[in-house]
Amino acid sequence: MKIFELRDPLFLPHCSCDLQISVNLGDSVVLIGENGIGKTTLLRHFYQSVSLASRVVVEQKASEYFFDRKLITLKNFFLTANLPDFNREYFFSLWHDFELDKKEQRLISHLSGGESQALKLCLALCKDCAFYFLDEPSQFLDADRKIILANHLEALRRRGKTLIVIEHNFGWLPQGWKVQELMVKDDVLIRGNEWII
Repeated sequence: MKIFELRDPLFLPHCSCDLQISVNLGDSVVLIGENGIGKTTLLRHFYQSVSLASRVVVEQKASEYFFDRKLITLKNFFLTANLPDFNREYFFSLWHDFELDKKEQRLISHLSGGESQALKLCLALCKDCAFYFLDEPSQFLDADRKIILANHLEALRRRGKTLIVIEHNFGWLPQGWKVQELMVKDDVLIRGNEWII
């Protein structure tokens, strides 16, 4: 079991933080709550407590991979760079399922929001590690790509990986995932209700 804990009187300008979330290895937890209460900041604290080699992080901000090159150039880099813990088979599965193979001659800067998000997910999820921290991974994805993402995240969970996901709309996630509500009460970020999807 991994215990993520944060007690910080200066967590955000408008609130402190006092919470503990216990996650069994191999569990999937969705953190939900209103906008602006510090979910992204909290996730950052959580993933910084896990070694770099043991984690994957997908943030909302634009990735450093999005520059003015063709998609095929980036693909070839990943296939030849001898990256640590790179799962080549899973990379091809993600690449194909998100239909990036059909866009390989396009400049990365010309991808749509959903295509860019799919690329970011593909490049992150192909790393084989213990923990996956994802901040709104479904943003910009259409309904079909959300299903693809859900299937891949569930596959990671079935392989014993631990996933902690921030989402506002979690209806696309598979059944069996734990939902942990976060809320601000008396200017303190705390745990609210929890349930299983």
